[in-house]
Amino acid sequence: MSTLKFSFIFSIFLFLFHSSTQLCFKKYCGNPKLGLLIEFPFILRDEYGNNSNQSDRCGYPGFEVHCNDSKQALLKLSNDRNFVVKSISIEIQRIWVKSPNDCPPQRFVENKNIIDDSPFAWDNSFYSHYENITFLNCSTNSAKEPNPVIDELPTIPCMSNANYSIMYTLQSSLVSSLNSTCHEIGFAEVPVKDNSQQPLVIKDGLYSEAMLRWNTPSCGCEPDQFCGFLTDTGLNVTCYSNTINFPVGNPSTQRHKKFKFFPVLWGVLGILFFMWWLSLSICRDRQQNHIQQRETITNIEPSNREPPWFVFGLDRSMIEEYPKIQLAESVQLPKSIDNVCSICLSEYKPMETLRSIPQCNHHFHVDCIDVWLKMNATCPICRNLPGL
Repeated sequence: MSTLKFSFIFSIFLFLFHSSTQLCFKKYCGNPKLGLLIEFPFILRDEYGNNSNQSDRCGYPGFEVHCNDSKQALLKLSNDRNFVVKSISIEIQRIWVKSPNDCPPQRFVENKNIIDDSPFAWDNSFYSHYENITFLNCSTNSAKEPNPVIDELPTIPCMSNANYSIMYTLQSSLVSSLNSTCHEIGFAEVPVKDNSQQPLVIKDGLYSEAMLRWNTPSCGCEPDQFCGFLTDTGLNVTCYSNTINFPVGNPSTQRHKKFKFFPVLWGVLGILFFMWWLSLSICRDRQQNHIQQRETITNIEPSNREPPWFVFGLDRSMIEEYPKIQLAESVQLPKSIDNVCSICLSEYKPMETLRSIPQCNHHFHVDCIDVWLKMNATCPICRNLPGL
């Protein structure tokens, strides 16, 4: 019974402890000194989509970042394209990404859209101007006719090869005058820092890293706080203090494991209550067993209806021949007499009467040993039979 109670309490303890803490660590993709720090609402997955020994509650849905073999942090923004995460700002809720092939203009040419269920959106709020750019695919065949206008157009080297060149122009009207060696492949609004239309300004806009924003979740934590889920279920978030010190995932990490104080407090109080209840229950069971044992010994009376082959004790006359002593008020016992009756396990009290078995000189309460000897002729302690 006690073992079952202990197992039950231990299971409750594990449940409360497991549900009240979340093992959330800051993670790096790459060298902790040089790599990108991943923290809530982002969660780092490996290239196979595993959660890197962290609970799914350590990140917000849609903020999964994968770390590839090249130690690049990848974020999936379209159905067929991952973008390399360059930097993250939790404070202003912005993230900077680029194409994994290190060709930023490609996102404008291919006009990649973010998947519908993504929490991110393109953010060009840091740019005040846009330029309408037309992209051209022009053959590099040496036999083509020279075209000074096309030849002066800027080229995008990372998208060009030996057979064709990808070019761009601000003059959309130029497309109508193109010869058969060139054709339009796309159009995009490119953010620029000013409207001077200078080639360098346009190039800076094309090769700039894309900036994304997210609106949910929004914590707005102070510098000495970090963001996390409010409860073990739901998507509400709140800020936690960095002053709670717990082990972290990397040596250089400054923020710590998310720790739910009040659930843990209630869990500890619950464990203390159950431990107190367990101790009280065990003591009560022992006391009850003691009382039942004494009542069983003192209340059993031999039955004359029992078959004679079940009666192995002594008759009354033989029992009365065993010597008796009465204790004094000071309960001064000879050294040869124990102070506890071995049958009822109770200590001897003043003025109680004891009876001894002559063959072994063991003493017991008169009531206890008389009942015993009626059922069993042997000594309860040494099991010696009379006369042996």
